[in-house]
Amino acid sequence: MEQEKKQSSLKYEGVRYKNLKDGDVVYYVRFTKNGKQIERKVGTKFGGWSEKKAHNKRIDLEYNYEERKHIDFQEVSDRFLEVQKLRLKKRSLATYKSKLNHLDIFKSRMVESINQKDINSLIIKLSETLSPKSINEVISTLKQIISFAELEYNIKNPYLVNIKNIKNLKIDNQRERFLTKEEVLLLKETLRNDYEYLLFVNLALCTGARLMTLLDIRKKDINLKSETITLRDFKNSSIYQGYLNDDTIELILKKWDKLQDDGKIIQKSKRLITEHLRKVLNILFNQNNPDSKQKIVIHSLRHTFASHLAIKGTPIQIIQKLLNHKDIQMTMRYAHLMPDSGKEWVKNLWNKNSLT
Repeated sequence: MEQEKKQSSLKYEGVRYKNLKDGDVVYYVRFTKNGKQIERKVGTKFGGWSEKKAHNKRIDLEYNYEERKHIDFQEVSDRFLEVQKLRLKKRSLATYKSKLNHLDIFKSRMVESINQKDINSLIIKLSETLSPKSINEVISTLKQIISFAELEYNIKNPYLVNIKNIKNLKIDNQRERFLTKEEVLLLKETLRNDYEYLLFVNLALCTGARLMTLLDIRKKDINLKSETITLRDFKNSSIYQGYLNDDTIELILKKWDKLQDDGKIIQKSKRLITEHLRKVLNILFNQNNPDSKQKIVIHSLRHTFASHLAIKGTPIQIIQKLLNHKDIQMTMRYAHLMPDSGKEWVKNLWNKNSLT
């Protein structure tokens, strides 16, 4: 890209520039500090810089420049996390920490050295184990940290513009597969001797709640008389109401008297729940290595709940309410399962009987 070497300004001492083939000009400044000559790139013509502006920046740098120690990604990310602690709930903070675990590859790197190629290499590596959605979240966190470094440490990453322009991976993870009634019975029968896991599955299938919502249900959230349950939706920070069926209430009653009001109904950790159920679901339903849309996972229990409501003819607005969807367009994916799809109305619209 470069057309010629750096040249010194004829008007401003310590200012140098380089012409690029695309017509842009890159400006540099030189100054001496503590007997050491330092050169810094300050900006480009297309970015609004000029020789005069570079000259003013040189003066500022010469008088205010401090030799910066090596600051690696680990130090910046730790500082970033400390700031997030002041703003986020514990659960959201835990999510941030899990994303940072995937960025360990950069922990000893200087923040300003991380470039687009590094990030694309990370994306390729993460794609072996994570979904596109999860990868997008990890890369978004990385972008936040690099931007944070600019503001907090005055660290300039020359690749930041390109990094910010890295596009998210396309997400097409709307699962088409849900469990049939026979498969639901098979799953419950398989778990009949695993009380906590069976209770989790029953709660999922009668509320349609997401994983973290189910794990946060407490005794005080349940009203056995009205057969209702208060649910906290961490995805959109809201509270809504679900309903309990007889099988689930029967399972809850087995531990009811032993629980404190603030005690959690599901007492196994997220790790144990996800690992055990993933294993069971894979054995029962994923032996043929289905693609992502056909694979049965824990979230498929929510999809199964909504799909069977639709099959039974439940109004789409009720399904929306029970899933706590803010936008009904999210719920419309189940509309095609409803028996009253409108087909019968169209077929009978112009028949002989309707015209008399």
